[in-house]
Amino acid sequence: MNSQHSGITAFGPFRLSPVARVIERDGVPLALGDRALDILIALVARAGEIVSHRDLIAHVWRDLVVSPGTLRVHMSSLRKALGDGDGGARYIENVTAQGYCFVARVTHEPTAPPPAARAEFPDVARKRLLLPSKLSNMVGREHMVREIGEDLIAERFITIIGPGGMGKTTVAIAVAHDMLKEFSDAVCFVDIGAIEDAKLVAATVAASLGLSVQTADPTPTLIEYLRTLRMLLVIDNCEHVIDAVATLLETIFRQAPGVHLLATSREALRVEGEHACWLPALANPSPESSMKACDVLQFPAVQLFMQRASASGHRFKLDDETAPLVAGICGRLEGIALAIELAAGRVGSHGIAATADLLNRNLGLDWHGRRTALPRHQTLRALLDWSYGLLPETEQLALRRLSVLVGAFTLDAACAIAQGRPSNQAPMLSTLDALVAKSLLSALVGDDGTERYRLLETTRMYAREKLQESGEFTLAAQRHAEYFAKLLNARHGGYVDLEYTGRAHTLREHLGNVRGALEWCFARDERAADATLAVDLAAAAAPVFFELSLLSEAYKWSAAGLEALDAATRGSRREMLLQSTWAISSMWLRGNSEDVLTALTRGIQLAHPQDEPEQRLRMLATRHLFLTRIADFRGALAAAKEWDVAARQARDVTCLAIADLMQGVARHFRGNQAAARRHFDSGFARAGERNLQLCGNDHRVRGLISQSRTLWLSGLPERAIATARLAVATASRSGKPLDTCFALVFTTPVYLWCGEWDAAHGVLEQLINHTHWPMLKPFHSIAAAMQGSLLIGRKDPEQGIPMVQAALQVMKNERQNVARTLAACSLAEGLIMTGRCEEALVVIRNTRRDAVLGAEGAFLPELLRLQARTLLAMSEANEAQAERLLARSCMIARRQSASSWELRSAIDLTRIRARRGDGVAARQFLSTLYDRFTEGFATQDLQAAAQLLGALEPLASRAAV
Repeated sequence: MNSQHSGITAFGPFRLSPVARVIERDGVPLALGDRALDILIALVARAGEIVSHRDLIAHVWRDLVVSPGTLRVHMSSLRKALGDGDGGARYIENVTAQGYCFVARVTHEPTAPPPAARAEFPDVARKRLLLPSKLSNMVGREHMVREIGEDLIAERFITIIGPGGMGKTTVAIAVAHDMLKEFSDAVCFVDIGAIEDAKLVAATVAASLGLSVQTADPTPTLIEYLRTLRMLLVIDNCEHVIDAVATLLETIFRQAPGVHLLATSREALRVEGEHACWLPALANPSPESSMKACDVLQFPAVQLFMQRASASGHRFKLDDETAPLVAGICGRLEGIALAIELAAGRVGSHGIAATADLLNRNLGLDWHGRRTALPRHQTLRALLDWSYGLLPETEQLALRRLSVLVGAFTLDAACAIAQGRPSNQAPMLSTLDALVAKSLLSALVGDDGTERYRLLETTRMYAREKLQESGEFTLAAQRHAEYFAKLLNARHGGYVDLEYTGRAHTLREHLGNVRGALEWCFARDERAADATLAVDLAAAAAPVFFELSLLSEAYKWSAAGLEALDAATRGSRREMLLQSTWAISSMWLRGNSEDVLTALTRGIQLAHPQDEPEQRLRMLATRHLFLTRIADFRGALAAAKEWDVAARQARDVTCLAIADLMQGVARHFRGNQAAARRHFDSGFARAGERNLQLCGNDHRVRGLISQSRTLWLSGLPERAIATARLAVATASRSGKPLDTCFALVFTTPVYLWCGEWDAAHGVLEQLINHTHWPMLKPFHSIAAAMQGSLLIGRKDPEQGIPMVQAALQVMKNERQNVARTLAACSLAEGLIMTGRCEEALVVIRNTRRDAVLGAEGAFLPELLRLQARTLLAMSEANEAQAERLLARSCMIARRQSASSWELRSAIDLTRIRARRGDGVAARQFLSTLYDRFTEGFATQDLQAAAQLLGALEPLASRAAV
């Protein structure tokens, strides 16, 4: 049935698109049920042929057993919707005892040309994709795995559906492993079972792909990232956030045609492109079977039962005497994998006969469940009722209370929540072992080598209902929140020092529980959650979210914590942590708004130098970064000096190294290149190989970037390029995409200043092709300005000018001011080239005014030079004024130790003086400056100086004679 035409099929007034699963009548969409539409697609694909009842049922209902009457009901609905028989129109004929035939004349419309070849999944990203382990001996699903794999290639979007406990995840993992070769290892498995907030679905998928989320809504940039890739994305456990998953996967299906999708859910997502695959129960014998052992063993349900029973410690031999007992158990459990595993787990303690007897007597179980319950819940709920009823009271109590835990948890967590006291572990360990033996808990080994436990999701939800019924939910939730607040504070204490990022990653496994605790604490209808606990948990959790690049959650919970402050918590250390985290996450998500600075100021007030030196340093670093981004370099230098004072009080060499690098950055922009170089040299000497990551930035990378610019200004272009390359290499080794893209963007000016156009183009290409580039929106306007500047440098101002103008407007709107002066200089250069001198003067004057306001002196010599060039281009009568501006530019550049700016202005000044007849003196003036350079003679400015000196050589020779 996979041979259907992939284009548009027309018949009568109808147009059918099997891929989009849309049918129109006279251009108007026709409402059809999913089953009726599946029948129509199957019949049209084989128009003129008789399609048997069996084939139709197999195609539409897969392996689900349905009666011919069900097919007739849907066929009747389809014919009615098509108007079959009205006015003599005939579409579907019933062929007695054989099947149905589509008899209308059909035509096929061609589809759009196939999409361009998809880009390969990046090797670096591919290495981060890890699949869960495949079962070494999967029972009864091999054929299903192969079939789903084939359908996945043909249809692109498959959802495995079925009741809880049927084995959907096991099958999905097996398919994923089988598809590794097909997708060149570009297979990503995302388990969203631990997510309770549907808003986190897209962020979780992005994080699983190794992306750092830098925006409040990651969906657009996630789609942009996937758009050109070919890969398989597996989304597991969708049912609890089905609306969010459905929306996301439909968007991916539509906009990323190289991405194949495999989902698991208890119900179909019902979106465009989806092909639902029902996962049937394992084949099992009749409960009343009297088959012999060799025949019973042919059923996959029995094979699974025997495997799990053996694992439970009961190694009985299946013979003709016990075969009916096993057949009865598997038959009554209807081949549901989880139900069979739970029953087999009882064999180790009760034996096969007792287990079968318990099932036969039912113990009050209703295997078909409540009539009002959904069919997919009935059998499993009944089995869980049975399992729960067999537990001693202590195990029932533990199971109920443990249901507040999400995902894997430790023995300490179980003790704190189930018992209320983590110290006495022996009774809890005994209870956990008993629950593991009864297959109500899974035991696994964590990354740190310690044992972890996990409730199966269906068991957890069942136990959570029991917890609600018992009236103990508030107590358990309170203990849960208190435990994870204490855990976070014990692990990092809210401090974010230079080793914090690594420690934050050790807390990743607890995020599901932290999120659940936060949701409970801040629930509006939860009167039991006191404000102090809510604020304490938010203050401990928000920095963790930030360090794990989960910026939207860091922002959300720090904002919630600040709103919940009361008399007991306002002015406390908790408020300080919340203000700090809110400020930096807001800066990356919402831009450089003034309330960020307000929050930082408040946080610094609360961080006493003696009591909170680390937090004070953190906030001072953030303030320095913020002030640099908005081009307030007077404030940035003050913040760097304040950091230096705090670093000396802390007596920390690493902090002192960062203090030097911060001051180097600020002094570079202020226009004191000699002082900047001294600070950079001192900072890197102090730093050695130390980790300089702090507040989302690697200060080593940041320092190298500014050092490379400083070296160029100081007249050392070759060292500048080498340092720029080192900055990018260092950022790449850090593994943080923000650092890499930051380095690529802000080292580009060095190549532009040197006239290394191909190198600049290569850096920008590397930036745009970086796998995380779509996620880093704050850099896009700056990169666009660099691209426009490159075009202007290559003498293509017609294309470059509009790019720089548009980028400057965006930078102004977003207060991304750190690169605005540089971009404005390029724009003025382009405007001069095209004769738009009046516009160039406006740009230069406005830029000089803004530079004075922000104390940005680094570009003042260049702005004066460009102003002089503009005046000369307008009229020769402006020569005297231009000469004065150039002389002033040279003087300021010399005072700033900016030899490269001085050389540029000296070249223009020499040309003016030579035209006036002072060629000998002019040449001597330029020659003296040129001789101070020791490298970079192949760069554009030094080449221009050499050519001018050569042209003036005859004048100097005649004067000497």
